[in-house]
Amino acid sequence: MAQVEGVIGLVGKDFTMIMTDSNCASSILIRRHDYDKILELDHHKLLGMGGDPADMVQFGEYIQKNLTLYELRNGFALSSHAAANYLRGEVAHGLRSGGMVALDFLLGGYDKGAGPSLYFLDYLSALHKVDKAAHGYPAMFVTPILDREWHSELTEAQAVEIMEHCITAIRERFLIAMPSFTIKVVDANGVRVIRAAGQ
Repeated sequence: MAQVEGVIGLVGKDFTMIMTDSNCASSILIRRHDYDKILELDHHKLLGMGGDPADMVQFGEYIQKNLTLYELRNGFALSSHAAANYLRGEVAHGLRSGGMVALDFLLGGYDKGAGPSLYFLDYLSALHKVDKAAHGYPAMFVTPILDREWHSELTEAQAVEIMEHCITAIRERFLIAMPSFTIKVVDANGVRVIRAAGQ
């Protein structure tokens, strides 16, 4: 589902970075320019979402709380791979039961031993582990930038520079105004905000 929202992610040498626009829109109306679409699932997992704002809140919190419940019951958190497959299962179940969520996702995480990872999941529950990805109409403008500039040894500063190039391309070429973006990173030390919503 092509969304007006932009969700962009990449994996660096020892981190995963996710960026989203900060618009909260309904039809042709923009309600807010400081909406954070990147949910912290736990200390080492981020979920970037694009789509219906109500689904973002309801479904995002549902996933977050169920992952927390799993950790409380079992004494350990799911790996990023397991969390991505759980998320995929919930999206697929919604499709089959008539409770479809109109969202596209990028799930980024960091696991001891496995390192950083990024998972691409669309509203039809197609799941892929990727090094770089983008959802929504802005993906048409940023995918060439990601293909050209991404490499496996990216530092955090280089990744931020790539995201800045993506922001410039979106602002120059996309019809819909996206005045602000949110950028978050997850690594061995946990989740950090690089650019807060509304900046």
